[in-house]
Amino acid sequence: MTWNKPSGLSLEQFKKIFENEERDKNSIFKNNAQYFYYAEKQYNVNGVFIAAVAIHESGWGGSSIASDKNNLFGYGAYDRDPSGNAYVFSSYSESIDLLARVFTKYYLNPKGTPIYNGETASGSHYNGANVTGVNKHYATDSNWKNAVYKWMKYLYNKM
Repeated sequence: MTWNKPSGLSLEQFKKIFENEERDKNSIFKNNAQYFYYAEKQYNVNGVFIAAVAIHESGWGGSSIASDKNNLFGYGAYDRDPSGNAYVFSSYSESIDLLARVFTKYYLNPKGTPIYNGETASGSHYNGANVTGVNKHYATDSNWKNAVYKWMKYLYNKM
């Protein structure tokens, strides 16, 4: 499966994935399901992949970076000073929107691929449109790909 294509799920299906999810203690994913769907439609990216990354990186929204900075992805949280370097977002939806664009532009498409709003992908971190390819430059943990894939399977199995 490649992640630079929409999952094809409807908005109702995205909402269903996060309904009654006991791990989503603060209903962050339930309340933002529409933004994972919107990311698919707007940026031609798999919204389930985006959600799986957010779940893994934020511990279902329970990390301090997620709660203090509305940053579901730990974006900018480099190993040397994670909390100090992590981006601050005004809302969770803003973090979802930015990371969908980042994955589309830099990680999931080869250089020159037409993406959104008439732009083309930079492909600067492209190593294949799959979780293994993204792992090469996105995360220092070589097991990141397995954890994200596990969450993707979990989400798809909730359908």
